[in-house]
Amino acid sequence: MKRNKLGKNGPEVTALGFGGMELRWLDDRHVDALLNSILDNGINYLDTSPEYPLSEQYIGKYLSRRRDEYILATKCGDNLTGIGPKYLFDPEIITSNVERSLGLLKTDHLDLLQLHGVIPEFLPGGQYGEAMETMRAIKKAGKVLHLGVTLCNKDADYYGYPDIYGYNSVLRFAAWEDVEVIQLIYGCMTRLSEDLIQKAHEDYGTGIVARGIIKAYDKLYDARFDVARLAELFEPGEDKNSFFIRYALSHPGLACSIVGTRNNTHLNDDIKAAEKGPLKPEVYEEAKRRLNFAGVVSGPLNVKTDW
Repeated sequence: MKRNKLGKNGPEVTALGFGGMELRWLDDRHVDALLNSILDNGINYLDTSPEYPLSEQYIGKYLSRRRDEYILATKCGDNLTGIGPKYLFDPEIITSNVERSLGLLKTDHLDLLQLHGVIPEFLPGGQYGEAMETMRAIKKAGKVLHLGVTLCNKDADYYGYPDIYGYNSVLRFAAWEDVEVIQLIYGCMTRLSEDLIQKAHEDYGTGIVARGIIKAYDKLYDARFDVARLAELFEPGEDKNSFFIRYALSHPGLACSIVGTRNNTHLNDDIKAAEKGPLKPEVYEEAKRRLNFAGVVSGPLNVKTDW
């Protein structure tokens, strides 16, 4: 499977990564088989969070003996008390998240630590505020190798769901010196940040990770797909999910695209799609032309970076 550098100074990661949110639904026998199958099939990027029940615990239990085979990304700012906001970006929460994660994951370091579900407005003081100062201190202590953020997407009843927050924040965070990696919603049917991803990659060397590449976010998802007549571009035996994975892999500014599943069959299908690699250039350009016609467009590049 193709590998890309995760940011200017980051490690090499597989173009397809695994997100551990759905591990909560599996028993020990099935999660053991799934996690080891992920590594056996060549995926080396695992994304998890303290917020995902059992996810870090399972990864530590079943993959810690193979720690040198994967890049481990988790998050912080998760308020696990159940009281108050879902995310709190203060030093105590960030530090406690990291210590808990290191214990559950059975490792002495995290490859990537990400502020979870954030936009710049959530961080008083910006890149010089206490959240980033805490992150830098944790990195200096050797518990974390690289720093990043995952961008907020709010809920379906918010304006611009699901990708407006990523679009409004990606370049602003890319300009922050310590933010090496940004994870955001992006895919064939959520293209708002498509050109900004490339700009962040080229101008700042940011490692961009996409999530939700095959998720149907709204009721118009299938209608837009049909209007764009994307099925006409499928290769023999290809389906919608396979095409969407290969569309994401075709973006030259993306380091990694995350999929999550609790099903080994679905995982194997996703891996086979990724192993085919990007779409042919002429198919990729035609898909974008058809998506533009269907109203699935990329936003303009004139986004402020100095808010």
